[in-house]
This record gives sequence, structure tokens and C-alpha cells, in this order.
Amino acid sequence: MNNHDLDQQLRELGKKDASKVPDLIRRRQEEVYATLETLPMQERSQRVKIARVMPQIRRMMLTAAAVMIFTMGSLLGGAALSPALAASLQSIPLIGSLFKLADDLGLQTLGERQIADVVGVSATHDGITLRIPELIYDGTRLSMVVTREGEKLSGGILDQVSTGNGTQPIYPKGAIHSFDVEIDGHSIHRGESGWNIGLGAKPTSDPNTAIYELTPRSSPKQSASELPDTFTLTVQVGLEGVDEPFVLELPVREHQAKVISNTQKSKEWKEHKLTLSKIQFTPITTKVWLNVVSSGPKTQKWQQQLGFELWDDQGNILGLIGGYGAYDTNPMGGELHYDLLFERFTVATPSVKLKVFIPEMEKPSSLSGKFKLNERGEVIKHYIKELEITLPVDQAAIQKLYENPSQ
Repeated sequence: MNNHDLDQQLRELGKKDASKVPDLIRRRQEEVYATLETLPMQERSQRVKIARVMPQIRRMMLTAAAVMIFTMGSLLGGAALSPALAASLQSIPLIGSLFKLADDLGLQTLGERQIADVVGVSATHDGITLRIPELIYDGTRLSMVVTREGEKLSGGILDQVSTGNGTQPIYPKGAIHSFDVEIDGHSIHRGESGWNIGLGAKPTSDPNTAIYELTPRSSPKQSASELPDTFTLTVQVGLEGVDEPFVLELPVREHQAKVISNTQKSKEWKEHKLTLSKIQFTPITTKVWLNVVSSGPKTQKWQQQLGFELWDDQGNILGLIGGYGAYDTNPMGGELHYDLLFERFTVATPSVKLKVFIPEMEKPSSLSGKFKLNERGEVIKHYIKELEITLPVDQAAIQKLYENPSQ
């Protein structure tokens, strides 16, 4: 089976077309809540008002915490809190979760409600400490916070400089150059374990903090790589300038709260048939399963260039986390199965709309490379109305899921 990984292309689309994102999502993405000096339990007006849910005594405690943080900030001369100090403050529940540093609505909400699993493991070599203070596994993706503490570090934890020509990038001292994972002692690499699991990293607003994620992927004959409900995750991290790897063991349990919408709704366009088979909602992620069956001389080009968006009933577009596609048997045609990961909805919706488009390339005959932009710097998208699917979902169940994410 020939796999077609969409992560990089989808990520590029999301970055280049930010101006098309509705105001609500764009405002959320642009807000800076990268400092611990901002009270972590504050929420914007679009969400639950804190005054309605917090008794007077809790507000007084928050005020005291704010005074403490302000005082500590003053003593530091106005400098941003270091990861070491942040790690120490993690023991104070009112300070909140480092997941709030992520540019991801689901992880932000997770951080605000403090439902992540606190694991607090660390390792130290050559004066550098690497920590994984917390993680969350919702059955769709496993997200973990990775922080770094140390002196004389010349760059961020994920910094690297590409040298081109397929050679290895250059890393500043202390940057992560390798990140290997085992589940119950078995490598996640498919050839060794049988699992098909994606591994990726994304930066946060703190250069010393990153989010690493594992995403079990589907295959034509399997709905997803089946992981145990509980397992031990062993992480081995290599940092530039440090000879000995950092090895950390983490207990993982699946948060099983989810709402699943099973469907077999199909649409056809030219020689292509699109079927939306399932949508799964968790407190932090929305996952979509679909497949495209195609025939004809341009099958491969059309299949690999299709892009997807998920909208709510008000026309708001979900942020895209990543995507993966796998052919059934024939990489030059036939059936292509997709896993698409989106952020959670801001609020529960009674229906979702899957929209399909083809991004225009700078080189029209190319299947990869740069996208063509309009005069506003936006990716030019050609929407295929015939493949658009609107699906009703259980709004009440999703609302309950969002309000009670730990259940």
C-alpha cells in the first residue's frame, strides 16, 4: 500500500489562507496568552463567563495568585517567566496548564479546564533538564508538553536551519534533533510494530516549550491503529550538544469521552465518488473518515490535490490539525482513504459541512510545490460544489461532551 502523507501540504494551506478564517477563530489564534502572568482561568466573552461559575472565595484566591505572579515578575525585572519557574508553578492548580501555550483550540480548552494528565517526568544531562509535565490521549491523538531548562542555549527547542540538497539540518545547542517513541516497549515504526502512527511536533509561544503528538492512522482494512486503553510510553530525546539521550517513561490512559456520527453519505463529481463515513468528536479533536473512489486518466492528480474544510452551521471553519491518506491497492488510482484531524468546535453545532476544493498551484501541472496566491496573499481555491456534504449531528450530546470533558 502506497501512503500519501498530507500533513505538510495541509499545514501550508492553513498558514497561507489565514485571512479567510472567520473573525472568531482568527481572534483566538492571534491572542497572546503566552505568559503565565495572564490568569489561566480567564476566558474570552465567547466562552463561559468566569463570574458565573466561580464563587467569591475562588475569585479571592485568583486575585492572590495574580498578586503573587505580579510580584515575582517585578522581582525578575519584567522578564518572562522561565520554564523552570513555570514547572515549579505547575504544582499550584490556579496557575494552569502549559497546554494553553498551544495554538490549538482543543488543547487551549484542555489547559483552561485542567483535565490533562499530570505526569511530571524529567531527566537532566550536562546542565539541561528536559521535562514532560503533562499529556492527554483522547483516542484520536496523544499530545504531550515538552519543556527544556538550561543555560547558554542559543535557540528554541525546535529550532533548526535547513541546509538544502537533502542534507541534515543544522541545530543550535539544546535543540531537539531526534525524538523516538515506544509503546509498551515496542517501536511505533510500522515495520516493527504493525502500527501506523504519525509523530509530529509543533511550537508554542514559549521557545523552550513544544507540543509533540502521536496520531494513530487508519488503513483501508482497519479503522485505526489499535492502541491499548492504558500503556507505558517511553520517549528518547536527543538534544544537540548533549551526548547522552534523555529517556523518559510516561503512564498513558485514554480519555474515552467521545461522540461518534456514523454515516455513509456520498457525492459524485465527474469520475470521482466521495463518501463521508464517520465523524468523531472528543473534547479536544474532531476526526473525519472519508474515501474517494476515482477512475480515469487524471485520477492520481485529482485525488492527491483534493483539500478539505469542515464548517459549522454558522459558517465558521475548524482549524486543521493534520491529515493522512492511504491507497487501497493501486497508487495510480482506485480508492484513497483519508483521516482528517480538525480542532474541536468553539460551540456545539447541529450540523457540519464538509467542503472540498482543489488549490491552484504555481506550476499548473505539478502535484506538489508552491500554491498560487491571489493579490491578497491567499491560496486560490477552486471549490467543488458537487462534492459538498452537509451532515446533521447530535448537538446536545456534543454540548454535554464539551461541558464535561472528563466524563
